[in-house]
Amino acid sequence: MRKYIQSISILLILQLAICADALSPSQILEKAIKRMDGIDHQMTIKIQSKDKNDKVETSNLELFVHWQTDQDKYKMVHVKELTDGKKKGRQLWVHTYKDGKEKKWIRMPRSGKIKDLTGKKSSDKVDLSSVTMPLTLLDKEIVFLEDQDINEIPCKVIEVKRKGGNIRLWIDASEYIVHKKQFYDKDNKIEREVAYEGLTVQDDLKFYNHEIIHNKKKNSVVEIFLTAIEKKTFSDINLFSIPKEK
Repeated sequence: MRKYIQSISILLILQLAICADALSPSQILEKAIKRMDGIDHQMTIKIQSKDKNDKVETSNLELFVHWQTDQDKYKMVHVKELTDGKKKGRQLWVHTYKDGKEKKWIRMPRSGKIKDLTGKKSSDKVDLSSVTMPLTLLDKEIVFLEDQDINEIPCKVIEVKRKGGNIRLWIDASEYIVHKKQFYDKDNKIEREVAYEGLTVQDDLKFYNHEIIHNKKKNSVVEIFLTAIEKKTFSDINLFSIPKEK
């Protein structure tokens, strides 16, 4: 009986390995992008940046993610900057559509004005691609590179070909978590490298709680600490609607 169970276990492991190897690089990236699809959640993060002169800046953000998987506008993200005292922080809204388009707005704290950031490049200081990794990456040419272990986890290494510079991602073929990222310039030199530490599970959600972004071009480092994450049910989705200017 024991030999029979062992045989079944070995067979299942082999089947999982074969299934993973059968996936194309585009399919693996798609699974990574859609890993959290349909799971409404809230998270709190601390961001600490250090420039080439060792000047340190710290900010705290609260993120809310809501899914409408049966609608054209299927994903909405609201970001609030947490501040001390009476000082108001910035707020950001990101709406993602099934055709890959993404719209972004920011509310400035002093004036209360809403600025449309759609199509504009995000700040180099913050990489929240685990939350907002665009579907448009799937429209690019995507290829496999040689497999590699990251944090003692076997990963598929894929490269997204882009005119402005390629992106490499290390993704495990079981849970489709991104374990490392590299961004290249047009000359195929590394501009940014993203490493992760502290893989944890909280509220049945598996995340790295420490993200380190090395900007080699600007000689700066940004660290993102995930301080809290939980599943959430949003009975009122006005939080994700763009407010009218006062």
